[in-house]
Amino acid sequence: MRLAMYDRLFAGTLLVLSGLIVWAALQLEVPFQYEPLGPKAFPVILGALLAMTSIWLIIKPDENKWHPSSEIVKKMLIGLVLMIVYAALFERAGFIVATFIVGGVFSWLFGETPKRAGLYALVMSVISYFMLTSLLQLNVPSGAWWSSFL
Repeated sequence: MRLAMYDRLFAGTLLVLSGLIVWAALQLEVPFQYEPLGPKAFPVILGALLAMTSIWLIIKPDENKWHPSSEIVKKMLIGLVLMIVYAALFERAGFIVATFIVGGVFSWLFGETPKRAGLYALVMSVISYFMLTSLLQLNVPSGAWWSSFL
């Protein structure tokens, strides 16, 4: 039964995260002119789905023999720090720059060469930006650092 401890620990963390996602979404102040569901609905639905799957994993964890090595734990902690860096850079540096930096470091962290990681991150960030802005018509930040150049 000790093997299920990692699943339950992970699920408990995700359950807390799902609560934070729903709480943050409910704090959004939305003008009346939005469509009936508005921008709150998507994060609330995702948070609810995450909560349900987390509860399922707590109740019925997988009986596997895997346990994280110290290298995996180190990569997970670095990944957490990278996501905090991404959140901090997102508005100031803009979507393309923040996604390029974090995507490149993630790729390199999980085994890609620095050159290929940088190339992948550049292509991914530029294509993602144009897909989000052109196809989905979403507002993503271009970056306060670059506003004087635009």
